[in-house]
Amino acid sequence: TARGPVVDQAALLDALREMQTRHPLIGDLRGKGLMIGIEIVSDREKRTPAHDLRDQIVDEAFHNGLLLLGAGESVIRLMPPLMITREIADEALAIFDRVLTSVESNL
Repeated sequence: TARGPVVDQAALLDALREMQTRHPLIGDLRGKGLMIGIEIVSDREKRTPAHDLRDQIVDEAFHNGLLLLGAGESVIRLMPPLMITREIADEALAIFDRVLTSVESNL
């Protein structure tokens, strides 16, 4: 059984939307249930796909303890367990935020 409150799609999308305001690499966000797609772009206005940056984010996240999946041309797919707790979701989001900051600082 899960310990602590379970996170839903709205909570994850809200956190990612807030992150989107600080990270220009995040283009679009979309989801179905807890499977959430995060489009990675080099230019948000033109929505230019950033395949290499997406791969760099996925790789750096993995080395920081967060497993992400690449999907399509430049999307990162989040697929947490259905019973993910707020604590674990917050930890994953913090890692993702740090990785985005790191990748953006090298542009």
